[in-house]
Amino acid sequence: MSWWRSRSRMHPQRRRQSTRALVLQLVSVLLLGWPAQGAMAPDGSELQRLRLEGPTPGLRERYLQAANEQLYRYWQQEAAKQGKTLSKPQLLFQGDSAQACGVNRVEHPMAFYCPTSQQIAMGLDLRRSAHAARGHSESAILPMDLAVLAHEWGHHVNRELGLGPYRSGFSLTAKQEELAADWRAGTILGWMLKGGWLDVEDFTAAANLMFELGDYELITPDHHGYPKERFAAITQGLATELTPGQRLGAWTLDTPESLSRPIAGDSNRETKTYDVLRFEIDRSGQISTNLLQAVFGTATCLWGNRNQCLGAALQQGKGRAYGRYTQRQLVLHCSDRSFDVSDDNFNLQPINKDGKGQAAVLAGRDC
Repeated sequence: MSWWRSRSRMHPQRRRQSTRALVLQLVSVLLLGWPAQGAMAPDGSELQRLRLEGPTPGLRERYLQAANEQLYRYWQQEAAKQGKTLSKPQLLFQGDSAQACGVNRVEHPMAFYCPTSQQIAMGLDLRRSAHAARGHSESAILPMDLAVLAHEWGHHVNRELGLGPYRSGFSLTAKQEELAADWRAGTILGWMLKGGWLDVEDFTAAANLMFELGDYELITPDHHGYPKERFAAITQGLATELTPGQRLGAWTLDTPESLSRPIAGDSNRETKTYDVLRFEIDRSGQISTNLLQAVFGTATCLWGNRNQCLGAALQQGKGRAYGRYTQRQLVLHCSDRSFDVSDDNFNLQPINKDGKGQAAVLAGRDC
């Protein structure tokens, strides 16, 4: 495999990011020691370079092959801490032949890990199947592809090293395994953010995607988790690499669901203004869909046969919520400890009424 490397001069901001990444690696060596002999430390700079390459033939496959290598290095280091070794799964793309798990050929919308053959299939075309990816260029959705690959790698690591610390209660479905894989994907995204190899906007796009991929198939064995559960798992994984107050370029992580950056030139001591990214869930469509399904289900059970009634019952409660990080402005009033977020349908509120906890964090830091 050959990786394209840019020969152009490095932009000053990217030079600073590379310097910061080098410092972080040196600190890691001092704290954790050198990687095991023959092992290479993970380094996300190759993914950053490929992302900046722009649209070229085979970009997605080269990016994911590079990501597969870095995921192997990252989790191999974690395995070494437990005195274990980790194998590297083979990465398959659309049209490739698979060897097990009932699949002969990888096609859209396949994205899975097969433990029997230790293969990961990445046949999923997000622009055809995910609202969060529609209308975006191939290079723009690479971080979303990375999140999907990191999730499938999470299954591999779960098999080799155990589910890890993430738990979300008892379940008779595959949900616990799936959420543990989401948690591991969040860990990878946090590591990429911390190294300066992933932008905040890239992470928020990936988190939006994971929320969208949640399902409401509670009584089926393949239930992967509700949208909010999948989002919570990925943000808790993020928290293993990042801490509140950590700077990520111009942004600061305030809580797992919110980030902020001060408005340039705002020197008012009593009133502070910020651009904020807050994860918001719109349930209006979900509520209306569920009400319509309830009416239809009742009518079906009254006038239909038993099988029709059962089919209608299985469709209840599956209206989808829409969740995403939304950029707004937050105005913080230090004197009376109140805040207001633009375009959120709420007026000025006390700081302790912020369900995200962001206003209290900002007040504690800046007032």
